[in-house]
Amino acid sequence: MGKGELTSEEQFVKDGDRSAEFPPVDVHDPVMEAIGFGKARLTADPQASLHDGDAPEIMQRIETVTGMKRSRKRILRIPVRGWAAVLILIVLLGGGYSLYSSVPRQAAKFQYEVLPYEPLQATEEGGTIEITKVPLTPGPDLPQAEPSKEEEQLNTKFAEAYKAVEEMLLPEEFASFVLRQEGGGGQHRSGVISPAMTFTDYSSYLTKAEKYAAPRLMQPDYIPEGYVFDEARIQPLFTNIDEQELLALTGGIELEGGFRVTWRREPADNITFDSAALEYKNGESKVRISAKRMKQNTGPVETLMWTQTTSVENIDINGKQLIYLEPSNNEDFKIGYKFRLIWADPEARMIYDVTAPPENTTITKDDIIHIAAGMMN
Repeated sequence: MGKGELTSEEQFVKDGDRSAEFPPVDVHDPVMEAIGFGKARLTADPQASLHDGDAPEIMQRIETVTGMKRSRKRILRIPVRGWAAVLILIVLLGGGYSLYSSVPRQAAKFQYEVLPYEPLQATEEGGTIEITKVPLTPGPDLPQAEPSKEEEQLNTKFAEAYKAVEEMLLPEEFASFVLRQEGGGGQHRSGVISPAMTFTDYSSYLTKAEKYAAPRLMQPDYIPEGYVFDEARIQPLFTNIDEQELLALTGGIELEGGFRVTWRREPADNITFDSAALEYKNGESKVRISAKRMKQNTGPVETLMWTQTTSVENIDINGKQLIYLEPSNNEDFKIGYKFRLIWADPEARMIYDVTAPPENTTITKDDIIHIAAGMMN
């Protein structure tokens, strides 16, 4: 049957319509004007011919496309400005919208939905990740008080004490100490030596993460083109520092000016390794991926800094929600990131964070969301 021919049923209806010799009426234009599309005509969606074994190009749009049995069926094509108006209406009504991202250089595709901000549940007991109740605002420029000679001397001696104790430690040893001035009226200051462990290769990081039960961050499935692994870090933290016990210690290291440092190596059971990070670089541009264990079960387990001009949204990736923050370019002060995306794993009691620092970044919003999607896989 040719394209211009009709079936017997269609011909019967057509003949019946014209049997009374009434002129045919075209209702297309009035209907289209009534629904707001003017006199735009519907056009057929052309289908390219397929060779044997070929598949139709159905991945070019998100919507499910049903093949047409007859070329007489029509598909309504809404102008671009129409879709823009629909998207604005959805945002104004407080709804969400979906975006489809394709990155040809790594042949990876993913879909995410942008939703209005809401706190995230971070623990099974109801703990949350949320922004601070009040946005940060720049404070008044107050004059800085000049330190006294005694404060300057104490600062100098504290730096000397830190270096003296650090030189006594072996690799992967950590210590606490107290600096005091003998006969100085009880003046003292305590400190800890717990530098981050850094690794320039990923396998060494995994080995130490297993040894110290630190978070094991897997490398993401996606990283923007040009970015390479730079370093990994594990941060040790002391669970408790008893200053009175340090003051009760005898001996120690004598410093000039009547100062003395007493110190001790901290035992393994007083140290936790609950945070770790991976960093990738492309020239001067960086992106950091971090993880840390949650310390509490209820209330805000993580609070996020923001300002009045920071864009705060929820991002949904395959049913998993994240909080996205992006300061505007007109911020009165820096808050430490250009883009930030944070989410939780309540079962593992872990918080994950992908951050692009504000300096020299070439990372985009789509990139940072794509990195997070790769971490979830």
